[in-house]
Amino acid sequence: MHLDFLRPHRRASVWGWLLLGLSLLAVGLLVDWRWLELEPRLQAGDAELRRLQATLGARQGAAPRLSEEQVALQWTAAAKAAQDLATPWGPVFALLEDGADGDVALLSLEPDGARHELLLTGEARNYAALLGYFRYLQDQPLLSAVALQTHQVNRLDRDKPVRFRITAHWGKAS
Repeated sequence: MHLDFLRPHRRASVWGWLLLGLSLLAVGLLVDWRWLELEPRLQAGDAELRRLQATLGARQGAAPRLSEEQVALQWTAAAKAAQDLATPWGPVFALLEDGADGDVALLSLEPDGARHELLLTGEARNYAALLGYFRYLQDQPLLSAVALQTHQVNRLDRDKPVRFRITAHWGKAS
Protein backbone atom coordinates (compact mmCIF):
# COMPACT_ATOMS: atom_id res chain seq x y z
CA MET A 1 0.00 0.00 0.00
CA HIS A 2 1.33 3.41 -0.96
CA LEU A 3 -0.02 6.56 0.76
CA ASP A 4 0.97 9.86 -0.79
CA PHE A 5 0.02 12.77 1.43
CA LEU A 6 1.86 15.31 -0.66
CA ARG A 7 0.03 15.85 -3.85
CA PRO A 8 1.77 17.92 -6.53
CA HIS A 9 0.52 21.51 -6.57
CA ARG A 10 -1.51 22.31 -9.66
CA ARG A 11 -1.41 25.80 -11.06
CA ALA A 12 -4.68 27.65 -11.37
CA SER A 13 -6.07 27.70 -14.85
CA VAL A 14 -6.77 30.84 -16.84
CA TRP A 15 -10.48 30.03 -16.65
CA GLY A 16 -10.31 29.99 -12.84
CA TRP A 17 -8.67 33.41 -12.71
CA LEU A 18 -11.20 34.74 -15.21
CA LEU A 19 -14.10 33.40 -13.12
CA LEU A 20 -12.63 34.98 -9.95
CA GLY A 21 -12.25 38.35 -11.68
CA LEU A 22 -15.81 38.29 -13.04
CA SER A 23 -17.16 37.36 -9.58
CA LEU A 24 -15.34 40.28 -7.94
CA LEU A 25 -16.61 42.62 -10.66
CA ALA A 26 -20.19 41.39 -10.10
CA VAL A 27 -19.92 41.94 -6.32
CA GLY A 28 -18.51 45.45 -6.87
CA LEU A 29 -21.35 46.32 -9.24
CA LEU A 30 -23.95 44.97 -6.79
CA VAL A 31 -22.52 47.06 -3.92
CA ASP A 32 -22.39 50.17 -6.11
CA TRP A 33 -26.00 49.64 -7.25
CA ARG A 34 -27.20 49.25 -3.61
CA TRP A 35 -25.29 52.40 -2.63
CA LEU A 36 -26.91 54.39 -5.43
CA GLU A 37 -30.29 53.08 -4.29
CA LEU A 38 -29.74 53.90 -0.58
CA GLU A 39 -27.92 57.25 -0.88
CA PRO A 40 -31.07 59.39 -1.44
CA ARG A 41 -32.72 57.78 1.60
CA LEU A 42 -29.64 58.50 3.73
CA GLN A 43 -29.61 62.13 2.62
CA ALA A 44 -33.32 62.46 3.40
CA GLY A 45 -32.72 60.97 6.87
CA ASP A 46 -29.86 63.42 7.53
CA ALA A 47 -32.04 66.34 6.45
CA GLU A 48 -34.85 65.16 8.76
CA LEU A 49 -32.38 64.83 11.65
CA ARG A 50 -31.08 68.39 11.14
CA ARG A 51 -34.67 69.68 10.98
CA LEU A 52 -35.62 67.92 14.25
CA GLN A 53 -32.47 69.13 16.00
CA ALA A 54 -33.24 72.71 14.95
CA THR A 55 -36.83 72.37 16.22
CA LEU A 56 -35.65 70.93 19.53
CA GLY A 57 -33.03 73.66 19.93
CA ALA A 58 -35.65 76.35 19.33
CA ARG A 59 -37.96 74.82 21.96
CA GLN A 60 -35.31 74.44 24.64
CA GLY A 61 -33.63 77.79 24.22
CA ALA A 62 -30.48 78.60 26.13
CA ALA A 63 -29.46 76.54 29.13
CA PRO A 64 -30.54 78.15 32.42
CA ARG A 65 -27.79 79.94 34.30
CA LEU A 66 -27.26 79.05 37.93
CA SER A 67 -26.94 81.73 40.56
CA GLU A 68 -23.77 81.92 42.64
CA GLU A 69 -25.67 80.52 45.63
CA GLN A 70 -26.84 77.50 43.65
CA VAL A 71 -23.31 76.88 42.36
CA ALA A 72 -21.96 77.15 45.93
CA LEU A 73 -24.57 74.67 47.22
CA GLN A 74 -23.78 72.19 44.45
CA TRP A 75 -20.06 72.62 45.05
CA THR A 76 -20.50 71.94 48.78
CA ALA A 77 -22.57 68.81 48.08
CA ALA A 78 -19.97 67.56 45.59
CA ALA A 79 -17.13 68.19 48.06
CA LYS A 80 -19.00 66.27 50.79
CA ALA A 81 -19.61 63.34 48.42
CA ALA A 82 -15.92 63.34 47.45
CA GLN A 83 -14.89 63.34 51.10
CA ASP A 84 -17.25 60.45 51.90
CA LEU A 85 -15.88 58.47 48.97
CA ALA A 86 -12.28 59.16 50.00
CA THR A 87 -12.82 57.97 53.59
CA PRO A 88 -10.87 54.74 54.25
CA TRP A 89 -13.78 52.55 55.31
CA GLY A 90 -11.88 49.25 55.05
CA PRO A 91 -10.23 49.30 58.49
CA VAL A 92 -13.42 50.54 60.18
CA PHE A 93 -15.58 47.82 58.59
CA ALA A 94 -13.00 45.13 59.38
CA LEU A 95 -12.90 46.24 63.01
CA LEU A 96 -16.70 46.16 63.34
CA GLU A 97 -17.00 42.76 61.66
CA ASP A 98 -14.21 41.17 63.71
CA GLY A 99 -15.97 42.00 66.96
CA ALA A 100 -19.39 40.77 65.84
CA ASP A 101 -19.16 37.05 66.55
CA GLY A 102 -22.02 34.55 66.28
CA ASP A 103 -23.84 36.18 69.21
CA VAL A 104 -23.97 39.70 67.69
CA ALA A 105 -25.45 40.69 64.32
CA LEU A 106 -25.04 44.15 62.85
CA LEU A 107 -28.27 45.26 61.17
CA SER A 108 -27.25 48.70 59.89
CA LEU A 109 -24.32 51.05 59.85
CA GLU A 110 -24.85 54.78 59.30
CA PRO A 111 -21.51 56.54 58.85
CA ASP A 112 -21.05 60.30 58.85
CA GLY A 113 -17.74 60.99 57.09
CA ALA A 114 -17.71 64.70 57.89
CA ARG A 115 -18.04 64.18 61.65
CA HIS A 116 -16.15 60.82 61.70
CA GLU A 117 -19.09 59.28 63.51
CA LEU A 118 -20.76 55.87 63.24
CA LEU A 119 -24.24 54.81 64.26
CA LEU A 120 -24.52 51.04 64.60
CA THR A 121 -27.79 49.15 64.93
CA GLY A 122 -27.67 45.48 65.82
CA GLU A 123 -29.01 42.54 67.78
CA ALA A 124 -27.32 40.41 70.37
CA ARG A 125 -28.47 37.04 71.70
CA ASN A 126 -28.43 38.39 75.25
CA TYR A 127 -27.15 41.22 77.45
CA ALA A 128 -23.80 39.48 78.01
CA ALA A 129 -23.13 39.34 74.25
CA LEU A 130 -24.13 43.00 73.88
CA LEU A 131 -21.84 44.10 76.71
CA GLY A 132 -18.98 41.99 75.31
CA TYR A 133 -19.31 43.67 71.91
CA PHE A 134 -19.60 47.09 73.54
CA ARG A 135 -16.40 46.50 75.56
CA TYR A 136 -14.66 45.24 72.41
CA LEU A 137 -15.51 48.49 70.62
CA GLN A 138 -14.36 50.58 73.60
CA ASP A 139 -10.99 48.78 73.61
CA GLN A 140 -10.27 49.56 69.94
CA PRO A 141 -7.69 52.34 69.45
CA LEU A 142 -9.31 53.38 66.16
CA LEU A 143 -12.58 54.23 67.96
CA SER A 144 -13.34 56.83 70.62
CA ALA A 145 -16.41 58.07 72.46
CA VAL A 146 -18.18 54.71 72.12
CA ALA A 147 -21.64 55.05 73.66
CA LEU A 148 -24.60 52.70 73.98
CA GLN A 149 -27.53 54.88 72.92
CA THR A 150 -30.44 52.43 73.35
CA HIS A 151 -31.07 48.76 74.03
CA GLN A 152 -34.31 46.82 74.20
CA VAL A 153 -35.25 43.17 74.63
CA ASN A 154 -37.63 41.81 71.98
CA ARG A 155 -40.00 39.85 74.20
CA LEU A 156 -42.14 38.74 71.23
CA ASP A 157 -39.27 36.65 69.86
CA ARG A 158 -38.83 33.32 71.65
CA ASP A 159 -35.02 33.83 71.81
CA LYS A 160 -35.53 37.31 73.31
CA PRO A 161 -32.67 39.08 71.47
CA VAL A 162 -31.47 42.50 72.59
CA ARG A 163 -31.67 45.22 69.93
CA PHE A 164 -29.15 48.05 70.40
CA ARG A 165 -27.81 51.28 68.94
CA ILE A 166 -24.20 52.33 69.50
CA THR A 167 -22.46 55.54 68.42
CA ALA A 168 -18.71 55.94 68.09
CA HIS A 169 -16.14 58.29 66.60
CA TRP A 170 -13.20 57.02 64.62
CA GLY A 171 -9.84 58.49 63.72
CA LYS A 172 -9.75 62.22 64.34
CA ALA A 173 -12.92 62.64 66.39
CA SER A 174 -14.71 65.96 66.28
